[in-house]
Amino acid sequence: MVDTVVVHSDGASRGNPGPAAIAYAIFDERGSLLEEGAKCVGRRTNNEAEYEALLWAMERARRHMPRTARFRCDSELVVRQVKGIYKVRKERLKPLLERVLAMARSFENFEIVHVRRDDRGAVHVDALANGALDEAGRVG
Repeated sequence: MVDTVVVHSDGASRGNPGPAAIAYAIFDERGSLLEEGAKCVGRRTNNEAEYEALLWAMERARRHMPRTARFRCDSELVVRQVKGIYKVRKERLKPLLERVLAMARSFENFEIVHVRRDDRGAVHVDALANGALDEAGRVG
């Protein structure tokens, strides 16, 4: 159990839609990596993959029982939809947003911010997601 976690998530899709993978990395407040993961999720749009990555990251972060969970995502669309700044126009994204909002309530303190693609954590989870896609391509 930690007081605060900083969580990066990323979804990658090769084609839109196309083969997709998701990844997350969870750090403690000092920046030490607690956990990370990546997996392929089938055929998705990029935005669907971004939402699924966030949901998986949220599920994994809850296991650390933090009081504060700070999520970092390079998808401006997802972050702004979660914050209520943008409306969700794609019907396929609405249930994903609803799940994110419901899960956000399970954290005492929930924060989500947009980070640039060159942010160190964003680069890390992007490499994890693309690595999963590369590996699937070699196996499949």
